[in-house]
Amino acid sequence: MEGLQVRNRSEKLYTARRASLILLTILFSPATMLLEMRSIPRLLVLTAIVAGMGQCLLAAPAKRLSTTTHAKPATTTLMYMVNRPAAVQSFREHANQISIIAPQCFRMDAQGFVAGEVSPEILEIAREHKVALMPLVTNRGFKQDLMHTVLDTPESRARVIRYLLYYALRDGYIGFQFDYENIKYYYRDRFTTFFHEAATEFHRHGLLLSAAVVGKYADDRNSISPGGFDDWSGVYDYKALGKDADFLSIMAYAEHAGYSDPGPIAGLPWVKQIVDFTVANMPPRKVSLGVPTYGTRWIAVAPGTQVKADFVQDNTGPKVKKWRVTSAAWPHAIPELLKTNKPVWDETEQAHHFAFTDEHGVNNEVWYEDASSLKPKIDLARQSKLGWGISAWVLGTEDPEFWTMVAQNYTIKHPKTPVLKGTYEQRTKMAAKRLRVNTAAILHKATSAK
Repeated sequence: MEGLQVRNRSEKLYTARRASLILLTILFSPATMLLEMRSIPRLLVLTAIVAGMGQCLLAAPAKRLSTTTHAKPATTTLMYMVNRPAAVQSFREHANQISIIAPQCFRMDAQGFVAGEVSPEILEIAREHKVALMPLVTNRGFKQDLMHTVLDTPESRARVIRYLLYYALRDGYIGFQFDYENIKYYYRDRFTTFFHEAATEFHRHGLLLSAAVVGKYADDRNSISPGGFDDWSGVYDYKALGKDADFLSIMAYAEHAGYSDPGPIAGLPWVKQIVDFTVANMPPRKVSLGVPTYGTRWIAVAPGTQVKADFVQDNTGPKVKKWRVTSAAWPHAIPELLKTNKPVWDETEQAHHFAFTDEHGVNNEVWYEDASSLKPKIDLARQSKLGWGISAWVLGTEDPEFWTMVAQNYTIKHPKTPVLKGTYEQRTKMAAKRLRVNTAAILHKATSAK
């Protein structure tokens, strides 16, 4: 039956094409050809013309539909990592789906000396798969006094910038990302000045400069943001930083953590508020949406044993720690807990969670990120036209299905990476020459700062 249908369709298509040919002959042939056409009955000609036009109109769209494929949208995936076996393994297995790898491995002291390195294994994987390298630099231990000292001292700021330029030029990084946190809000202008000074020098040497900044959806001291305005989010002037940055990673997490009651780590409505505030204050093309990949487990603390807290998320009620929190990450903790607990999907927050009473009779609650909760956030980044996709914390804690979801729905952008030339010693001399600094002095100070 199927063969007969195919044959009938073929015969009709042949007839339609023949009729079309007759029509074209009538329209475009010389007069002598028209004379020869007189032998064809008029009714046959008209029938052929109508049939040919009808078949063409009906057949052509179907052919186009059958051959059309929709290209997957492109996105940028910046993955943060620390030097742990699970992170290295995940990087090795999924390097082709990573645009930028951002190891948190450089530390700054109060005098502006910077120490650290990207491990040889990470360098090897990145270069083999042409993954761009953009390490993080932190104020060691997120110490507030240390950061304030650097911001107060022009010489220290200049020293930091020279060190970062040296490392980037020597080892082929596309740039650095500032991960300076726990800074008083009244250092806002000094932090902006520091970032501007660094961006000017980075761009002069053809390097990118970024910053990871705490997410917020308002810019006043009464606003709710992770950790609070005074010590965490208030220092970041999105509008001013956005003028100098190649991009900013807006850390839209953690909505709930040790300083709050249990809840989503990055509920979609809360994340959307942060995105809306961000794009109202800087160009969307310069934004990367920071997303979490992990889970958190809250364990209730008995009322008589609660201790004072410096900050609580909702800014109301007594400031005490009512919950003790631990990590509940993939690929081990979450699957183990799911063996005895059924997750509940929160349609509003777009996240999974579950609660249970442990063997000690203590209430536990777990919220976690997985492929199902991360896809809406990536889609939000696309819909908001964020130019740098997502920045995910942290590699090695993600749901294995995350990678399947990314592969099925997106193509990955890959920034151009520098081509390393020469031996380590030659690159060292080249970087020092470009910066006009004493290589031996830099290496000695970096070693002593570790």
